Amino acid sequence: MQVTLPPSWYSGSQAPVGVADYGAYYSGSSEVPYSYSTTEFVGNFTIYSASFTSNNKFYPNSFSIQLNVVLNYTKSNGQSAYLWIQDVAVINTATNQMNIVDNIWNLTSTSSTLSSKALSGNGKVYTYHGQNYYAYQYPSTISFAYPLSVSLFVTVSINAQGYPVVDFYFAYGGSAVKYDSVVIKVPVKSASFYVQGYTMLPSGLYEDAELVTGGPGGGSNASPTAYNAYYTLQYLSGGKLVPVPHAFDYGADTAETVTNMADAASSYTAVLSPGAESWHPLW
Repeated sequence: MQVTLPPSWYSGSQAPVGVADYGAYYSGSSEVPYSYSTTEFVGNFTIYSASFTSNNKFYPNSFSIQLNVVLNYTKSNGQSAYLWIQDVAVINTATNQMNIVDNIWNLTSTSSTLSSKALSGNGKVYTYHGQNYYAYQYPSTISFAYPLSVSLFVTVSINAQGYPVVDFYFAYGGSAVKYDSVVIKVPVKSASFYVQGYTMLPSGLYEDAELVTGGPGGGSNASPTAYNAYYTLQYLSGGKLVPVPHAFDYGADTAETVTNMADAASSYTAVLSPGAESWHPLW
């Protein structure tokens, strides 16, 4: 399955909007694929004003900002597996409060699932529409004033038992918090976050990296009546954080979306505001 852009199941009028690196860029009318791996991704956002409505009846004035990346690991038997890693801020614009949550989903194939015995962290394995996933919510609700500046970041390492360990962080108010550490109890030869535009994953999704805006959860949609925000997406390369090499304005792998969200670019930074949106490269 060759990677094709844009993703067929979204359009600019309703999509998860922000920064998405698909491991491909346009050269004229042709797509040029590339790939890289890393042990850390960081999504930074600063919001100067925000007011949202949502079709999620439990969170009618909320939206999410999601750092979504793919963990690619090779088992000791040589087989590859893929987990979708989500580090998410859910922001309530009616109360100026924020919650931090994480999710892990199995993208190895359309029939892959997660076993509670295979994961160890602060959270649990739940079922959504017949699919198992891991989730945890940081226990404290954060009250904030604008401007709101937050970094969401994830790292992967291999412990002494040969298991991958994914650590979830957020940084706010001058301090960084590691709020969850998930051990994947599978012996591996290697493990890293991976971006590549050569082939689709066996599950039919993209092996990409995204910092995107969507509804507050459960496949919901949100729409801004006011929004002024700046996003950057970085990865660890050569011992320092660098911007993703190429980016488009909306992502593909998450079910949450926004409407009426315009996305422009300035110096490896996405600038988001209410307005009309259409598929385009940011850089």
